[in-house]
Amino acid sequence: MATTEAVLTALAELREDLDTGAWTPDEYERVLAVTVRTEGPASADAVRTGLRAAGPEGTDGRLIVVAARCGYVLDGLSLTSAEDKEAVRDALDELLDRVVLAGILPPAAI
Repeated sequence: MATTEAVLTALAELREDLDTGAWTPDEYERVLAVTVRTEGPASADAVRTGLRAAGPEGTDGRLIVVAARCGYVLDGLSLTSAEDKEAVRDALDELLDRVVLAGILPPAAI
């Protein structure tokens, strides 16, 4: 089960690793990011759509695993409060925006 705190921590770690260059999203993670952001603000449905777009080849990516956990929280299956869902949605949207930019811009420009 994904707790809100664990999901937010994982999102923060991914963002920090992206910012420092310790993690570079692979092509499947970029597909996930672009697909979810195209759908609008992150939602359980948008995450599912992004995971389907990334396909089975992308299941090993760090972002894929964290996004799946976010989808679980956003779906409300964990009895998450509206405030916690909003925090997860905002953190995921911010990270996905940065992943999309990482596929377009050089790291120094992000």
